[in-house]
Amino acid sequence: MARSLNQQSNMPQMSAAFAGWFSPITIVKITQTIINGFNTDTRKTIKFNGIIQPLKPTDLKQYPDGQRDWSWLQIHCQGRSIDLATNDKILYNGQQYKIMRINDYSLNNYIELHAVQDFVPS
Repeated sequence: MARSLNQQSNMPQMSAAFAGWFSPITIVKITQTIINGFNTDTRKTIKFNGIIQPLKPTDLKQYPDGQRDWSWLQIHCQGRSIDLATNDKILYNGQQYKIMRINDYSLNNYIELHAVQDFVPS
């Protein structure tokens, strides 16, 4: 009988611990491409179960001083249920953010992302 990777590595499954915290979340992924010399945004809605909260002050210390004053989010989502990479742009609650870090805890069945409020020219 085949065992899952987390059982083979003796890593705990965090699904049960996070189940009470996770709620349905909808974000929009913004992909920018250049078409005929013009920057064009493509938007894709992403739905997942997770938690979004402000990034802890201790975690902010790992980022440059000039970026610490911006709004930061910490996103936890179950499994690899979210299609995002570092430097991707997202919309959440009417604000645009840039994914700065992805911590892959897939052995524990979740991932953590750090996102900073992105500069949007007027």
